[in-house]
Amino acid sequence: MAQLLGIKNRIKSVDSTLKITNAMKMISTARLVKARERHNRVKPVYDRIENVTHRLIKMKDNKEIKRFCKLGDSNRVLFVVLSTSRGFCGGFNLKLFNYIEEQKEKSYGEHLHILPIGQKAIDYFEKYENLEKLDASIDINWEHDLFNQSRNIVYELKSLFLSDKYSEIYLVYNKFKSILFQKPTIKPLFPIDIKDNPNVTDLEYTDYLYEPDEETITQRLFDTYMIMTVNAALIELETGEYGARMTAMDGANRNGEKLNKKLKIQYQRARQEAITKEITEIIGGAETLRRDKDE
Repeated sequence: MAQLLGIKNRIKSVDSTLKITNAMKMISTARLVKARERHNRVKPVYDRIENVTHRLIKMKDNKEIKRFCKLGDSNRVLFVVLSTSRGFCGGFNLKLFNYIEEQKEKSYGEHLHILPIGQKAIDYFEKYENLEKLDASIDINWEHDLFNQSRNIVYELKSLFLSDKYSEIYLVYNKFKSILFQKPTIKPLFPIDIKDNPNVTDLEYTDYLYEPDEETITQRLFDTYMIMTVNAALIELETGEYGARMTAMDGANRNGEKLNKKLKIQYQRARQEAITKEITEIIGGAETLRRDKDE
């Protein structure tokens, strides 16, 4: 009976877990749909802003903006690591962290510094020697306006670059490819590099009309571009997180159902054994009584 009770408790535990994983899958699926819609809306806007901004940088000699196109005097490199703040999304974050460790070994060594954004990255790099931290008031929340959060991050990173604390600053995050696949990506933030940008096409001279004036428009467009770069990365991260969580919860559901089926078979076998044992004991007792009566 103790064995039967133990198996029955395990079945109840698995059933309870399945309810949770199934609910999390449904929530992730609904949020993934919204995140993909936002991703599909933002991407063409960002690509266009990137195209126009890089074209202006190529054509115009704006000293204020050209500062962001040159390497700083420092030999230190900063990776701004974007991760999720919640778990239950499989190896989504760990794959990114392993990629960063590989890049450090291959290319950067002790010159690499890490600025983690997202609780999982903060926890993982907590004891990292070369650790940079954002202002305590800056936090990432999918439920709030990501554009304003991106603006705060950009202003913080811009000051770090202009102070020559770092010669290069990169965004490192999981780029959303599909629900089943998110690719770790390094995106240059400072300095701006337009040579290897596939979105920059048709760089011949274009005669723009500016209102109120060229310098103001160029500066505002540059600021918007930098904010949109971070914003687009955060949206890709959000979309990838929900896709990874939905996939992880679907796998957990399937494994839980298999385990539940296995436990129910074990329970039925144990129950049959217990019944057979009781019947055997009853028959044995009856046979003993019959023999004693005959004697």
